[in-house]
Amino acid sequence: MKKAILALSISALALSLGGVASASPVSSTASAVTPATVTVTFEPANGEKAPITKQDSPTLRLGIGSTYEMEGSNWMILYGSDVVELHDYKAKMIGYGTAQVEAFKSNGAKLGVYTFKVRR
Repeated sequence: MKKAILALSISALALSLGGVASASPVSSTASAVTPATVTVTFEPANGEKAPITKQDSPTLRLGIGSTYEMEGSNWMILYGSDVVELHDYKAKMIGYGTAQVEAFKSNGAKLGVYTFKVRR
């Protein structure tokens, strides 16, 4: 513990003496939403029906940072954690690529799989 604190102190001192640290302000605001085309498909598990959606087309004009509401009680990213993040019952687009999210019912039974294709 003492070695880690000493190493951090020495690093901070070296940066301040070397002139690397600057007083320029850092912006903490989010940049503008980047437009993206998102194709969302849902493949129901055996014996399940596809959820009713408000959209007429599975291709949506969303942006990076936009969300898509999903059916189910629990969700798990199968792959593409650099493409979507899960927030409650919504998938948030965070990057370009393909992601799959598995949805489950409240009793733990598989509901189906959402596939998100996020393109520029």
